[in-house]
Amino acid sequence: MENQNIKVWILDDEWFTHELEEEIYTKHGIEFKVTRSESLQEDFQSFGKHADGIVAQVGFDFGKDYISKLTNCKIIASSGVGFNHIDLKAAKKKGIYVTNMADYCIGEVSDHTIALALVVVRRLRAYNEQVRNGEWDPLDTLPIHRLKGRTVGLLGFGRIAKEVARKFKVFGVQVIAHDKFVPEEVFSELGVESVTLDELLERSNILSLHVPLTKETEGLINYERMKQLQKGSFIINTCRGAIINEADLTRAIEEGHIAGAGLDVLVEEPPNKDLELLHLDEVYVTPHSSYVSVESEYELRSRTCLNVIRAIEGEVPEFVLNDVKVNV
Repeated sequence: MENQNIKVWILDDEWFTHELEEEIYTKHGIEFKVTRSESLQEDFQSFGKHADGIVAQVGFDFGKDYISKLTNCKIIASSGVGFNHIDLKAAKKKGIYVTNMADYCIGEVSDHTIALALVVVRRLRAYNEQVRNGEWDPLDTLPIHRLKGRTVGLLGFGRIAKEVARKFKVFGVQVIAHDKFVPEEVFSELGVESVTLDELLERSNILSLHVPLTKETEGLINYERMKQLQKGSFIINTCRGAIINEADLTRAIEEGHIAGAGLDVLVEEPPNKDLELLHLDEVYVTPHSSYVSVESEYELRSRTCLNVIRAIEGEVPEFVLNDVKVNV
């Protein structure tokens, strides 16, 4: 493609350099512009409104107010797995593809999930703080239970959850899962028991969350559902923060029903420094970083570029989320 009128608009508050995107888009004769939150409105009027493709980082709320004003757009690509920041219906109405990169960072997120579980189950934060404070007592953080023989429950059984199941089995745990959209044979192939949501909660010693944020899943793990978990259970979340009611989680931990939580995501990111969860000894938080590796960043950015170009050139891109039928 050699057409300097083709434009791609990148909405990104995370990465500070875009040499990879520049290399790919320049090779295809495409003009691109990177916009940060502070100049969103101005850049939308001068550039984004007329862009042929848009790449929207999760932190940008790209709703119908923007989408309805687009004049040339063929694709809005989420630069990640999550897509709840893009209005799928509004884009479909305009005949615009919405895509994500659904199969990237599976290894990284599944590794991070296991790591968070080990940190909170083995009480590594408490041990580390103790040693930093000049103490040396291996018995002051009990109870700690061995993983072997425990039950890990997966809420959601997509690509990442399947990999989590494979990796967790090495520890000798029983893995159960709930996902009403996955056929029974898929669970059977991986030796994972398919259960109802109530069964998942009632049987899990470790509950790991792997669902997208939707109206149905927002606030799903509330106080009542936490109380269904066995006393002394742990919650791990590497999907979206709003799946959990954070005030309810704080309450359940303070009451001693939930033994701890490993969280890579929060409702508000970055959080208010006064968020009570951040100051509980039983909680270990990382900054929405489970996807991070040198390899995954390269894969995400390069494949997102190529997916945008694919749509602009009239091909059907990968991982279309909104069932658009485009006349090409």
